[in-house]
Amino acid sequence: MAKYEVIRPWHGVVIGDIVELDKLHMALEPNVRLLKGEAGELSPATPEAVSNPSAEDAEQEDESPKPGRKKKEAE
Repeated sequence: MAKYEVIRPWHGVVIGDIVELDKLHMALEPNVRLLKGEAGELSPATPEAVSNPSAEDAEQEDESPKPGRKKKEAE
């Protein structure tokens, strides 16, 4: 089956959806674009990435002052 990217949405699909069709009807030809090669395969851009940073990293970020601001001194 060929994979197509939706460029003009219709009922039930939105722009950017990937649809797999055995045979493309001529009415849908102006609404989709053929995906060739690796474009049809999705893979994570950063497979080693972590969604939640560790607690130690978060504490270190809080201790350092933000750019353009001076760190407040305790009185």
